[in-house]
Amino acid sequence: MTALRLSEKRKFDINSKKDIDIYRYFLINSDWKITGTCPFDLEFPYLTVPDMIKDKLIRKYLKV
Repeated sequence: MTALRLSEKRKFDINSKKDIDIYRYFLINSDWKITGTCPFDLEFPYLTVPDMIKDKLIRKYLKV
């Protein structure tokens, strides 16, 4: 993958295998080197992108 610019950030898609794989890489390696920088927009009311994604995944799989 190529590095993304800040202007290319997008909403995390809970149903996208690509987005899940990017997050999985982040969890394993503690960095966004696979994309160069975090490719996702931070959404309200979250404080960090990793916590936002974690919460979205939990809610999806627990059907909350």
